[in-house]
Amino acid sequence: MNLKNYSSIFLILFMIFFANVSFAQDMRLAGFSRKTPVKPVQNKISHEEVMNSYMKDMEHRIKSNWFPRQDSFKNKTVVTFQIMRDGTIKSSKVRESSGDKRFDSDAMKAVQNTGKVAPLPNNILGEYLDIIFTFERVSYLVKKDRYDR
Repeated sequence: MNLKNYSSIFLILFMIFFANVSFAQDMRLAGFSRKTPVKPVQNKISHEEVMNSYMKDMEHRIKSNWFPRQDSFKNKTVVTFQIMRDGTIKSSKVRESSGDKRFDSDAMKAVQNTGKVAPLPNNILGEYLDIIFTFERVSYLVKKDRYDR
């Protein structure tokens, strides 16, 4: 090989080395280092966020099965039940009656007809979760003669 070939090879190697050094400096300036590997960002969801999401889903599923009669005006029924690990609803009973047996019955039917919700999240310990669920309906009548002018 002649001197021209050696100088060409040397020039190419020098450019590769310089490009590597320049890239490494740019990476260090950007906050990266060879010593500490870049850790992927982990999205950790808090226990509170998991529970809020679970409870909203459970409430939606139960209330989608609740059809109180129209003749019920101001009523509130509190029902207790347990959600088993697999999401099955058991041991439902009226804890606080509204005084209207039909309204209480509609609340109990909503829980019983739901039957099953999503399985309990993994961060909930134990075999079941105790739930106190409030069904409340406030109705009103607007007398036409009071607002028509």
